[in-house]
Amino acid sequence: MINVIKFGEKLKELRKLRNFTQKDVSDKIGVSDQAVSKWEKGECLPDVWNLKLLAQIYRVSIDSLLCDDERGEKIIDTIKIGNALFEVIEKAETILAGKIVYENETIDINQALEAFSEEERQLAFNLVIDCVKPVYDVHLSIDFWKHGSNRGMGFVRETTSSVQPNGLDVFIMPASLFVRAYTDKATAQLLTKEKCEIWELFAYIRNYFMPTHGYKMAINGAQEMEVFDTSEHTTGYAYMPVIKI
Repeated sequence: MINVIKFGEKLKELRKLRNFTQKDVSDKIGVSDQAVSKWEKGECLPDVWNLKLLAQIYRVSIDSLLCDDERGEKIIDTIKIGNALFEVIEKAETILAGKIVYENETIDINQALEAFSEEERQLAFNLVIDCVKPVYDVHLSIDFWKHGSNRGMGFVRETTSSVQPNGLDVFIMPASLFVRAYTDKATAQLLTKEKCEIWELFAYIRNYFMPTHGYKMAINGAQEMEVFDTSEHTTGYAYMPVIKI
């Protein structure tokens, strides 16, 4: 059963994180200010349609609104640069499964990826069992910034089980802090672009965000992730593992 008081508190927290007023929210989804106020006070719940719209404007899943915890993630800080939003989150240990390719002494990561067809990538996503809902396709970068090491790239999904079909690889992502950013217009403008890919955000986070706000790369085995929220892989979140200096 949904705890309507906690649900309302979560709505209020998400709204403040995005620097929205109750009127901003009501205007965006087409309800009255009083309706938003009642939801946040825990006096009533939004209907299914408004729940979907709230999830969209707050850029979270419906599951995350209804459940106490999604994917073991907790937002601990929110930083705005211009109109772009960066979140520092705590993420619990995560099981990722799919296909991971590595460079070695004779082949670099780009050559390894070229040998891995789009059909094989999609098959790797689809073969993962016991996926965490909602299901997102994830591109996992392993030791990308460590030039000369055995770098890898994974095409994976988050799962609850390390036991997967034959031919799939499993990567256990340790619990870590991450900086998370979304590929919206405000974030793209930091790169002087109208639109950007998720991978383009990693260099910005590493070279500009982290030194400015007192973070550095994590060395606990956590890795970068591109978490796509569309099947076309056009938008989504950049996850960069960090530690506080």
